[in-house]
Amino acid sequence: MFQIHKYNPSYKDIFQNESEKIANILKCNYLIEHIGSTSVPGLDGKGVIDIMLVFNNIEEVNLAALILKNKYFLSNDGVNRKDRIFLTSSGDKESNEGDIHLHLVTKDNNDYLNAILFRDYLLQHPKTKQEYIDLKYKIFQKVNGNRAEYTRQKSDFIKDIIAIAKK
Repeated sequence: MFQIHKYNPSYKDIFQNESEKIANILKCNYLIEHIGSTSVPGLDGKGVIDIMLVFNNIEEVNLAALILKNKYFLSNDGVNRKDRIFLTSSGDKESNEGDIHLHLVTKDNNDYLNAILFRDYLLQHPKTKQEYIDLKYKIFQKVNGNRAEYTRQKSDFIKDIIAIAKK
């Protein structure tokens, strides 16, 4: 069962270290972004380090995934789509604090834009960040460990913030 963890400043260091490992594995051009709750100081969450690797085209995404499969596990939980590949550091169905999630996308993927808009909005709006923290704990209490339901119940808030950020 997943937990919500208080923000840990070491998340930034974990991201930096993992970014360097990825750079040593991939010898191509890509953009790397720290996304998700661990990318926003003070934001409580599952403690999973979400890293988005952004490529020019789907061929580059597929090649990078092929190379990264030697160090990471391809997801088998339905996150893989034709325009996005998802890998994990643990291979476990339920990730734990400190696990790494890689999201490989193209630069024109809406998931990329939305992740950055949401992250940057929370970084610039502490009141909204606190509302999101409060919502997470409220939902966590209601879903009794059901991670999919937890994610689903947060989605309207996230969509609303992205819509505001786009304006």
